[in-house]
Amino acid sequence: MVGDILGYEYGVSERPILCRSGGPGSPAGGCCGALVLVAALAILIPGPARAEYAPGINTRTLTHDAAVRDYDVYAPVGYPGAQPVALVVDIHGFGSDKIGHRGISGWTAKAETEGFLVAHPNGLLNAWNAGVCCGVAVTNAVDDVGFLRAMVEAIVAEGSLDPSRIYVTGLSNGGAMSHRLACEAADLFAAAAPMAFPVPYSDFASQCQPARPIPVLAFMGLSDIVIPYENGFFGGAQPSLAAWRSKNACGVGPLEVQEVYGGSDCQLDTSCAEGVEVGLCSVRGSALAPPFAMYSGHILYFNDDGMVLPDRAWTFFDAIAVPEPGVASLSMAALLTVGVLRACTRKRQNREG
Repeated sequence: MVGDILGYEYGVSERPILCRSGGPGSPAGGCCGALVLVAALAILIPGPARAEYAPGINTRTLTHDAAVRDYDVYAPVGYPGAQPVALVVDIHGFGSDKIGHRGISGWTAKAETEGFLVAHPNGLLNAWNAGVCCGVAVTNAVDDVGFLRAMVEAIVAEGSLDPSRIYVTGLSNGGAMSHRLACEAADLFAAAAPMAFPVPYSDFASQCQPARPIPVLAFMGLSDIVIPYENGFFGGAQPSLAAWRSKNACGVGPLEVQEVYGGSDCQLDTSCAEGVEVGLCSVRGSALAPPFAMYSGHILYFNDDGMVLPDRAWTFFDAIAVPEPGVASLSMAALLTVGVLRACTRKRQNREG
């Protein structure tokens, strides 16, 4: 590494730098001395510390907007590995929490078979500010988008994670939050799979402004009595699908992909801008016995067709990554090296001119 820094001139040619000519007081000697110092700093300046997650549940906290927030990161057996892995953020519904949601969503089992991380965050007072819903999180204007961004940043800093393969899903209020993150954090999340909630905006066309076309596969309950499939208080499944098709500049004709799962089905549009896909899975949710009958058809992980929602959502996620940025960020040592090399180049050009 040090030899590479000292051996070639930056930005002019592939010729060796004339560091051997001149003494310490000469321009070339001064540049060489500065480069040696920078090379030494590169060795002494430590890189970011990485404390890999242990297999199983890893509980973490962070402070955001003066509130201590908590979340769990589930790591499968065999993590950490040499290769960075994907992350799925799985968000609970209104009145639930990270523990209860983890117990029903099935994402930790999927993480074991596929080898990715799963984050289960907790909403303040069991609610998320997803725009039109829900609870005190909305009335108090809690910055849940900011919190979830900070949580992902902390997970990326701590684990072996592929930052281009971060996905979001959730149920009910968590599904609404997934929609919102697709609208407001498309630079961070590669794709979204909202469940049991349509788009959570009063004016989706103007309020949802994603940074790029973003793939969205929504899941809605055909027999949902909490968030009805059609004509509900927050809207319906088909208008929500149409909104995302329009937002992602998709076609207006029949959807190209049709999948049938007994009485449930998935339809996807593959004609959208920049090759993204938008779809809707209509799920025949199960009737629940008292005291949970009020949630019949809503807890889509329980359905009459044996459809494993994390399986279908992961198939959707796994084919998608956020486009790579044009320029990678540089470490402080690298920035110092580039600065010194540019200065030396300018001195040499002036001397030769």
